[in-house]
Amino acid sequence: MKKKAILIIVLIIVVVGAIGAYLFLQNNEKNNNELENKMETASRSYFEKYVSANDSVNVYKVTLQDLENANKNGEEYDLKGLEKCDKTKTFANITINYQNGKAKKAQVELKC
Repeated sequence: MKKKAILIIVLIIVVVGAIGAYLFLQNNEKNNNELENKMETASRSYFEKYVSANDSVNVYKVTLQDLENANKNGEEYDLKGLEKCDKTKTFANITINYQNGKAKKAQVELKC
């Protein structure tokens, strides 16, 4: 009888632990997606304002440091939540559309 009770308690602990881990990972993924979206939006805007599409580069790297420097110079990029991220290793690679000189897509790399 004691073995069954111990087994049931262990199973309950395992199930509760698994559910807790799942919820934690889901919340963490959601936060990362929000931060990636903020970084992508700010990087695209930065690219449109400060980078010439006439460069021979087809991918342009915008770091978190670039965005923070632009904010110091009067821009208002929403970087809330990115305070703990590495300033030079958190970046977005902006792919350029040469037909119109605009940002085609952005690939974000977070190092938080």
